[in-house]
Amino acid sequence: MNYIFSLFLFFGLFFSSNAQNVNVSSVYVLPAIVVDGDTLAVVQLDKVYIFPPLQFDNHDEYLRYRRLVRDVKKVYPYSLIARRTMIEIQLELQNKSKKRDEKKYVKERQEELMEMYAEELKKLTIRQGQILIKLVDRELDQSSYDVIKDLRGGVSAFMWQQVARLFGESLKAEYDPIGEDALIERIVTMIEQGRL
Repeated sequence: MNYIFSLFLFFGLFFSSNAQNVNVSSVYVLPAIVVDGDTLAVVQLDKVYIFPPLQFDNHDEYLRYRRLVRDVKKVYPYSLIARRTMIEIQLELQNKSKKRDEKKYVKERQEELMEMYAEELKKLTIRQGQILIKLVDRELDQSSYDVIKDLRGGVSAFMWQQVARLFGESLKAEYDPIGEDALIERIVTMIEQGRL
């Protein structure tokens, strides 16, 4: 029968002949189980993704990849902000009983966000904007068009879609982590793992 209990590991004791010099910061408490009389520590490890090395046909292809890394690193934090903000808005909207209160709250949040991020977002290149649209879809599992439509209405979504079309992009663009956006997914995963 397996029993779960805490296992104390005193690393300082293992490597020091003087037990009085144990540093408290070297003590770890781990959950453990007993299997056939053996005590085994149970440790939760984060997922680790291993990617094969990229092969580039020429130097220009390598430079395009480096630019993509730079662009993803620049806009990825904004997609995380979008996810966090969307969660906050949805939670707050659950507490609003009237449509008018919902619209007022959304407008206030929009103005607040514009004040905080408008200048930074204006400095993005068209390519960075395209990547941001894809990453917002990745983080929210919903296109930018649908987010605007849900929060600000169909007319506003249509207007912003037309603006995006002027720059050759669509707010309805969907993120494809296996196909078209596989390289972006690889870069984001490496950023999340702290490898980039």
